[in-house]
Amino acid sequence: MNLDLSDIKNKLAGSNRVLRTNKFSVDLVLFNPLAGEYTSIVDYPAAGVSSPTTGIQAALFEYQNIPLQVPIKRQNQNQLQITFYATEDLEVYSTLVSLIKLYGGESSYSSPASGNQPTVYYEDNMYNKAIRDNVMFVKLKSSRDGSDVNYIGYSEVYPSNILPIEFNSAELNNVGTFSVLFNYARTTTKNIGNA
Repeated sequence: MNLDLSDIKNKLAGSNRVLRTNKFSVDLVLFNPLAGEYTSIVDYPAAGVSSPTTGIQAALFEYQNIPLQVPIKRQNQNQLQITFYATEDLEVYSTLVSLIKLYGGESSYSSPASGNQPTVYYEDNMYNKAIRDNVMFVKLKSSRDGSDVNYIGYSEVYPSNILPIEFNSAELNNVGTFSVLFNYARTTTKNIGNA
């Protein structure tokens, strides 16, 4: 694809502008199995989002002794890392830590039957029930005033790891952050299928 100067100017200032990577926010809707309700984090400005690429891996397959490369879908790397800003009350951090414990089956909250214990079998406490309707949207604020919002959506998403928080008394003015690793089932975008 050849771009002349007018094409480049149109991409920078026209109707289909280039993406600004620093204009985004995160929405999370995660089920809390202990409370039996959803916890929401809406329009939260994160420090960074890092997601793996989407690809198809070719598996070696033999047909009549002729090796063929057959494309197969791989879903074992569906992980997303988000670096959140840490506030002094650690509200988002505490919420995600408690959900990781609940999804993992920790029962130290109120009763042995609470939480999301894999060892206790009843319908409302199964793993898929807890995460089935969890969603996350990384909203890309593409217009100048932020009114036009595109997104990358993640379904059946849940926090799996919180990476260690680093405190450093030698730093003077850095804003505190912490990173969370999420697993998810599928992704979607606002304009999927239009490309």
